[in-house]
Amino acid sequence: MDDSELFAVFVADVINGAESLVSNSNYRIESVLGTLQLVDNKAGVIATGKSENGQPQIMVKRYCDAWESLRQALTHGSFFPDLAQNKAQLVPFTRAAIPEGYQLYDCAASEMWRSWRRGAVDQVHIYTANHWRSVGEISCSGGVVFIPVPDLNKEIQITSSSLMSWLAVPNT
Repeated sequence: MDDSELFAVFVADVINGAESLVSNSNYRIESVLGTLQLVDNKAGVIATGKSENGQPQIMVKRYCDAWESLRQALTHGSFFPDLAQNKAQLVPFTRAAIPEGYQLYDCAASEMWRSWRRGAVDQVHIYTANHWRSVGEISCSGGVVFIPVPDLNKEIQITSSSLMSWLAVPNT
């Protein structure tokens, strides 16, 4: 089993509330007191997952070697990080449905900004504060993308090279 397959098993087991003990040469999944742990065989625990009040929640160590490939497995399982937590050491991922009519995009923040600026997409939404939220006038300056969230009266800043998931209605 390669790393991406093992990450997919971890995500599925958290969703299903299953206990497991799966491993490969790099990682292993362990069940400890009702919590699943994804363990890097060299660096220790890099993610934990459990269901709280029927809602699966996964915490991922932000600065681990597996960050990008684990993030992709989580996105594929409909888990999204709160974009406001993009600089946190432990990033919470929550399972969230994609509203009908929207398309999921997963790319660098600068690509989101370019798509919005070119008018290729409309009604951009990001996941923050446990909901998909509409954004205002996105801007980019000095390698930072500025994403205003009007209904929360705040602005999220993310480096232009950071990968992120977002929703939009594609313009045809």
